[in-house]
Amino acid sequence: MNALFFSLNSVLPIILLSAFGFYLRTKNVFSQEFFLDGNKFCFKYAFMALMFVNVYSMKTIGDIPWHLVGVAVAGVILLFCIGIPIVLIFVPKEKQRGVVHQSFYRSNFAVIGLAFASNMFGDEGMRNAALMSALTVPLYNVLAVISLSMFIGQNAKSKVHPGKQLLLVLKNIVKNPLIIGVLAGFICVLIRPLLGGWTIATGQFSFVYKSIYTFSQLAMPMALVMLGGLFNLSNLKDQASLITWATVVRLVLAPVLGMGIAFIAPHVFGFQPFSPAQLGALLALYGAPQAVASVAMAEEMGNDGELAAQLLVWSTLFCALTMFVYIAALRGFGIF
Repeated sequence: MNALFFSLNSVLPIILLSAFGFYLRTKNVFSQEFFLDGNKFCFKYAFMALMFVNVYSMKTIGDIPWHLVGVAVAGVILLFCIGIPIVLIFVPKEKQRGVVHQSFYRSNFAVIGLAFASNMFGDEGMRNAALMSALTVPLYNVLAVISLSMFIGQNAKSKVHPGKQLLLVLKNIVKNPLIIGVLAGFICVLIRPLLGGWTIATGQFSFVYKSIYTFSQLAMPMALVMLGGLFNLSNLKDQASLITWATVVRLVLAPVLGMGIAFIAPHVFGFQPFSPAQLGALLALYGAPQAVASVAMAEEMGNDGELAAQLLVWSTLFCALTMFVYIAALRGFGIF
């Protein structure tokens, strides 16, 4: 029962907030533009504040779990490599290969993943997830450009050349609010010793930190409500089998392999085993549904945007079930 309620408390807040957003949209309480603008507001401003607060809460740079960040990045790259021969063999259409390939390694970690990490282990889980996102979110975007360009032929109608797209992605990474928030937090932590340990959180200017902190609390609940408001069920049409196994890849294969790496890595490389909060952040990274940005990138680079949209919908829909099972199982075995 302990494992059951721990899992329910981790998953249900995400379901309920998203369902509330879906309800608001279906009842026409707010317009589609409201949810689009709200989602943009969360990403550009609230999440930047959230990333800053999580990094700024560290005492020193030495608190960064580099082994956690390294395993997270290595796991994403390994899943990327594993997916290449599989999609070449089992996905016949060139424009669908890159879309399905993203299911192996790219998740909606920035919203759903962070929410899971926070619900499971509170501030500690959120802090670990925020530090991981500083490298994994940019990595997702770079690998996505490779995925969406390496499988399509010369005659595919891509609106942007892969080289230009990669440069655009790198430019967007630098401007990414999550990255800006993390870097701002790092800079403040780095210069803290030069200021004699002074922080804006406890000094005479604590009102600045309190304002940023209060604003950061908007990020997760508002983002989930906006996500629910933008949720659209689409028809399976004649792609049911492809959508099914790509969704299984995202929600079953990726988290199982990713967590396998997390359990094995400390024994292979001789570092300290991960704490429950760190394992929770890794599970959130690997087990979250398809990334929202994968749809726009697929369309922009001449891939099957409709398939990408359906994978987003169905992986998001079933993510709550798979994450519930993983969390309950890990809690039951005493790992969480």
